[in-house]
Amino acid sequence: MIKYAPAPHLSGRPEKIAVFGFKDSLVGQVLQFLNAEAAYDIVYFFSTTGLPDLDIEKEHNKRPNRKTEFPIGGKIFGKSIFTTPDYVEKLRSDGIGKVLLLEENLLLRREIFSSLKIAGIESITYIHPSVFIGEQVTIGEGTIIFPKCYIGYKSDIGDGTIIQSNCAVEHHNKIGDFCDINPNLTTGGFTRINDLVEINISVDIINKISVGTGCRIGAGSLVLSSCEPNSLYYGRPAKKIRHHELSK
Repeated sequence: MIKYAPAPHLSGRPEKIAVFGFKDSLVGQVLQFLNAEAAYDIVYFFSTTGLPDLDIEKEHNKRPNRKTEFPIGGKIFGKSIFTTPDYVEKLRSDGIGKVLLLEENLLLRREIFSSLKIAGIESITYIHPSVFIGEQVTIGEGTIIFPKCYIGYKSDIGDGTIIQSNCAVEHHNKIGDFCDINPNLTTGGFTRINDLVEINISVDIINKISVGTGCRIGAGSLVLSSCEPNSLYYGRPAKKIRHHELSK
């Protein structure tokens, strides 16, 4: 089933939700999409790994401008960041039944998703209005699809996967659960990307390829043959560089 974010509210109050994750590089982008639709009110954020001790001035100097927002005093975007491991109890006590799952660590994202599902708390699926969805496509719970993506005929996208802008997923593809797909992926038909895969920017994968569970594909790679699980591949054509084991 395809689940879309609600249409913009014309009256009444937006629905209250919490967000897992806080980094401006990912969370800030998704929040701008939600803000444009005015459907949700972010009550607070969660970090299951604690908050970094940052030198804010040093962090700004690493970046091309000073617009990146960082957590200060346990807050970001004007809202509190909670680090409690009892996030399910916190959500229940505050009457929040939906969350946006933007945890960057794939194993943690899967773990949080499972805990929330058992507790009956929904991970929101968000698909930007500019995305083209072909016929007979299925998209799982908690999946986020950025602007200007193409999801081809009879393809399947799993739970908790994030697909960033300008990706073309061709017909009869299957992308598994808890994957990170960076901008400008292009796949051929009948491609299978298994669970917990990270694909970096501007990767091309030809048709009838399988990318194994836990694989990482380096930026700009051209994948011409199937990839073994838990491995790093890079190059044009892509070659196995080394074993790659996911960790929390």
